[in-house]
Amino acid sequence: MSRVYEHKYMVFNIEEGPKAITESLNTYGQEGWALTNMVIINDGANVVAWLVKETTIEAPDPKKSKDNKTMALWTDGE
Repeated sequence: MSRVYEHKYMVFNIEEGPKAITESLNTYGQEGWALTNMVIINDGANVVAWLVKETTIEAPDPKKSKDNKTMALWTDGE
């Protein structure tokens, strides 16, 4: 098992207000994204938000794969 982190950023217009930013971040949060950092750019006109999402990758189990292959050879598919 290993962990992989995916990163993304989003740019928000300050004029849209905090409600738009909060709604967007909540939507991504429901998908497993977490806010890691925010920076104000363009003389305060925009906010850049960085998000991260952790994914766990399961390593293949050679014994289980071999057992499944053996079972497939000895069953008729029903």
